[in-house]
Amino acid sequence: MKNYTRRLCLLFLMLAYSSFAFADKKTLYVDKGVIYTAAGEALVMRGFNEMFVWSRDKTGEVFIPQINKTGANSLRLVWDKDFNPKTDLVKLIDNTIAHHMVAIPECHNATGKWGESLQACVNFWNDPVLIEGIERNRQWTILNIANEAGDHNISDESFLATYKAAITSLRTWGYTVPIMIDASLWGQNVDHLLRVGPELLAEDPLGNIIFSTHSYWAAEQAIGNYEKVAQKSKALGIAMIVGEGPSVTRVGQCENPTPLPYLEGMKLLHEHQAGWLNWSWGGMKNGDCDDFRYFDLTRDGQFGQWLHLPGANIVALSPYSVMQTSRRPASFYPDKRVKASGIYLHLEKTELVVGEQTAFKVIVAPANAANQRYSLSITGAETSIRVDSKKQRISALKAGKARLNATSEDGGISWSVDIEVR
Repeated sequence: MKNYTRRLCLLFLMLAYSSFAFADKKTLYVDKGVIYTAAGEALVMRGFNEMFVWSRDKTGEVFIPQINKTGANSLRLVWDKDFNPKTDLVKLIDNTIAHHMVAIPECHNATGKWGESLQACVNFWNDPVLIEGIERNRQWTILNIANEAGDHNISDESFLATYKAAITSLRTWGYTVPIMIDASLWGQNVDHLLRVGPELLAEDPLGNIIFSTHSYWAAEQAIGNYEKVAQKSKALGIAMIVGEGPSVTRVGQCENPTPLPYLEGMKLLHEHQAGWLNWSWGGMKNGDCDDFRYFDLTRDGQFGQWLHLPGANIVALSPYSVMQTSRRPASFYPDKRVKASGIYLHLEKTELVVGEQTAFKVIVAPANAANQRYSLSITGAETSIRVDSKKQRISALKAGKARLNATSEDGGISWSVDIEVR
């Protein structure tokens, strides 16, 4: 009887989708390897992961406004199936979407595991609170079944059978949102996803599966794998993102002074309009690489408080950073006008001697904000510096301490940098 009921539910979903496909969309959806919003806008994910569930900020009131300043369009929400109440995860989803970011809740308990641990994550989603909360937010939510499930021993047959059953369960329970499936081998087995992805996509009655790989690859493998995500997946007709990365380092080489080719990965993914979500924002300190914190981008989750140059590059300074490439869908806004959410002012040097010059750059995020205009002002020892806005240069005129302020025209968001002239 249970199997009969399940078949009826799946038949209903398939019939509903046949009309849904020709009506207005209600969720994000995939088509020929591209992710679209319900309004039909291509969505190239740019954003972060954050371990909210183990932090002091489980519902995101503190960290999400800080992440919002980057203009990120997506945020992966790390969760623990054993944490209650589940309403906190729903509040976290609500808060993410309220800040114009796609919410990607995930179950972290199956990391590197299979069998019962993965099934426990699947079962976690069979909860009325989560079903109601996610479906209420279905326009802007993606359900990531389980983090990095499986080690190096998972066969194609086992992967297919396990995730086919999971897809069937989630659809039977009433989820219509896109389902995200992580690669095995702690998220790194991109080849596995390329082999099984088309069959899993075909298994879903809604045809709405996103695949995710995590870029903790050895340096000699990294560029080839980024190319597979950016190009080969689309050639196969499946949507794939880097769900954790581009990665600066990996466990086992934390103290290596030469980072993995993360900048090259960002460039390649951008050129082919492939999505990525960096691990991690830094509100909750990582346990891996504890003394060499490439896995944390910020100090205590505060925008602008970068722990290292890679963090600054990933968030703001690289031309392929989140701030410079994230585009938020216009349909996120009632008036279809993308608003500025953050501004960042960067100076090459903040300590100058009289007669010296330095360059500066102002970044308004997201990259497609309708109004990118901003104003500059000087406070403190105003006559100690001169600002050439056209050439984006600062000249040191006489000793003193000044503050350069950049303020966006849209929303009055500001960022300031102190300058000392000696």
